[in-house]
Amino acid sequence: MRFLLVDIDSLRPDRLGCYGYTRDTAPTIDAIAEEGVRFDRCHVSDSPCLPSRTALATCRVGAKTGVVTHYGSGQWYDEPGEGHQQDPERPLSFRHLMEHGIRTVTVTGFAQRHLAHHFTAGFQEHIQPTPLAGLVAQEDGADVTAAATRWLDANASDDDWLLHVNYWDVHHPYLGITPYVDDVRDSGPPAAWPDQDAIDAQQGGTGIRTADLWPVPGNIDDEGISALREEWPFPERIADRTDATHLIDGYDAAIRRVDDEVATLLATLDAHGVRDETCIIVTGDHGEAFGEHGIYAEHAFPDPACQRVPLVVSWPGLTDAAAGTGVDDLCYQFDLLATICDASDVPIPAGWDAEPFTAALRGEPDGGRDSLVCGHGIYTFGRAVYRDQWVYIRLLHPGVFSMPGQYNDPALPEGGLELLHDLDADPHMTENLVTAQPEVTAELRTELDRWTAEVLSSVDAAGEDPLARMAVESGPFLYVDPEELAEYYAANGRTEQQRAIVDRARRYPPGAGD
Repeated sequence: MRFLLVDIDSLRPDRLGCYGYTRDTAPTIDAIAEEGVRFDRCHVSDSPCLPSRTALATCRVGAKTGVVTHYGSGQWYDEPGEGHQQDPERPLSFRHLMEHGIRTVTVTGFAQRHLAHHFTAGFQEHIQPTPLAGLVAQEDGADVTAAATRWLDANASDDDWLLHVNYWDVHHPYLGITPYVDDVRDSGPPAAWPDQDAIDAQQGGTGIRTADLWPVPGNIDDEGISALREEWPFPERIADRTDATHLIDGYDAAIRRVDDEVATLLATLDAHGVRDETCIIVTGDHGEAFGEHGIYAEHAFPDPACQRVPLVVSWPGLTDAAAGTGVDDLCYQFDLLATICDASDVPIPAGWDAEPFTAALRGEPDGGRDSLVCGHGIYTFGRAVYRDQWVYIRLLHPGVFSMPGQYNDPALPEGGLELLHDLDADPHMTENLVTAQPEVTAELRTELDRWTAEVLSSVDAAGEDPLARMAVESGPFLYVDPEELAEYYAANGRTEQQRAIVDRARRYPPGAGD
């Protein structure tokens, strides 16, 4: 079997037509969904980029691999082996496929950008798109496509390969999008939320890329960052719908640009006569907030805006009976690798956390998972539990973020560092129901405690939670300095309350309220 796995950084599913979006951002991806199966509640087990792709490459959650963030001790993969021998029950996922006869290839600069050499260790071939691939803004989608099509021109007609192609362009700052902006604008209205009422309610919160005083301290005067923003300049703050729509337009146009690259990949398969014999998969490493929890154009919080990802699978001969359908079952993104194994007669290693959803691809009842626990490790440290219509969020460290009503509430456990949202009634998570739904909160709190204890007890290294360790060691401050943020607020007329929140971030220990 042949597999083309398209991995698009920062791609929200609800900005695709196949997931119900009003704009024509991704006609190619939508066409793939019409031929295959769309998973509506797929989440990454860990977010954002490095934890997510590590989970995909290992089929194990970050609390077990040690990779829960982008830096410090939380970025290093804990190889579950000895000396030169990996644990046969916990092999790297793509390497496991390779060892069972599937040639695995990746086109990406990701491993260099995040120093994630365990990721490329699973591939028989690792192709850097350009000599500078992996450096911010150096990995253009056209270069990625060119490298991928060169490989396909030489190998497409061979049997049994998996080509992973990683696009970064949907990630801010939205480069090369000018030719696509008018097309997406003309195709339909932008996302209707956040509306002006939501934007007004977000004024006064603290944190980078929030509605009030949006720029990132340390990057505000950085000439390199400023140069990247010249094509699609970010506003100084999100004060109204015009500001929010500007960001949405840039993001949507970036999706349309990458969709054109995907079309080129499919045309190459067609040219070699293997398109109808190739399984096409489209997914992403995380989403992007556009107002959820007060955050804009960033992946900074353990919630569905960041952790829910698209998963579209068109598998000739397997998805035929279910073509064009959606699956509402909960699944982890790394369940995809167990499914590829299951449908390819490759044994699923006992030490993986991944479970196959092969039945769902055939249009048969599958049931999915009863619940998911998903960790997050940049800007904030925390975990979310997804069950039924609920998401329960526990922050181990809130970073510099404060949205009205979220923190410093003595009526809430741990000073307000728990959140509960009903995603059916409140999909944008504007109301915290921790006190209004005490029974649901207690159930999901217990579920997270049980999950954490079970996962950590299965780890050889003394059962230490790497996310909690990072909260104590350094806090989630790789991309923001609280001192600089405090100075920035003081220089721009922020209130004492906002500066106090920043001061709290500097000294905040995990699990403690004010």
